[in-house]
Amino acid sequence: MKNTMTVPPQGLRDKAKTERLRRIRAAAEELFSERGYEHTTTKEIAEAAEVGEATLFRYVTSKHELLLLVLGERMDKVIQVIKSEDLRRAPTSCAPADYVDRIYAIFKARAEFYTTDPENVLKYLQYGLTAGSQLGAESIRQGDEIIALTKSVLDQAREAGLLLPFVDTWAVAQNCNGIYIHEVLRTPVRKFGPHAMWDRIHERVAAQIEPLFPGIYPPTC
Repeated sequence: MKNTMTVPPQGLRDKAKTERLRRIRAAAEELFSERGYEHTTTKEIAEAAEVGEATLFRYVTSKHELLLLVLGERMDKVIQVIKSEDLRRAPTSCAPADYVDRIYAIFKARAEFYTTDPENVLKYLQYGLTAGSQLGAESIRQGDEIIALTKSVLDQAREAGLLLPFVDTWAVAQNCNGIYIHEVLRTPVRKFGPHAMWDRIHERVAAQIEPLFPGIYPPTC
C-alpha cells in the first residue's frame, strides 16, 4: 500500500528543531537561575520547555551540557563586551598604568560575571574543564580568548618600551587566567564571600603584572 503521509519540508523541520532548542535553553536558564544547577532536574526543564525528557536528550547528552549551553552563550557576550571595551581604550594607552588597568578591566569583568550567578558559574567552569564534548571545548576556547587578549595588551606594552624585555607574555597571561580559575574554584571551599571576588583577583593579578612595568610607580622622595 502506498504511503500517503506528507513529510514536512526540510526547512520546517529545521525551524521546529530550532524552536525546541530555544525553549529548552530558555527553560534551563530560568530554572538554573531560580533554583541553582544542583536543585534542577532535566525532567523539570523538559516540562518547562514543553518537550519530553527523551526529546531534550536529543539536543544535549546531560544536564552538564545544558549548563554549558546556557552559561556559554552568556560568557560569549561578556567576552565580546570585554574585547570592545579594550579596543576602545587601546589608542589612549601611553603610560604603564594604562596597560595595567586594561588587564585589570579584563579580569574585573570576569569577576563581575561570576558574582551575578556564583553557583552556576562555578559549575560551568568545572564541567567546561572536564567535559569531553563540543560544548566543553567551547568553554576552553573562551579561556583561550581571554589569555590571548591579555597577552596582546602585554605585547603592546612591550612594543611601547614599557615592559621588561625578558617577560614571557604568554606565560603571564596564562597565569592571570589561572588566578581567575583558582579563585572561582576555591571560593566555596574557603567559604569566601563571592562579592569580594574582584578584590582577591586584583591582589593576585597585581602581584603578577605590576613588577613587570618598571615605571608604573613614580619615584618618591
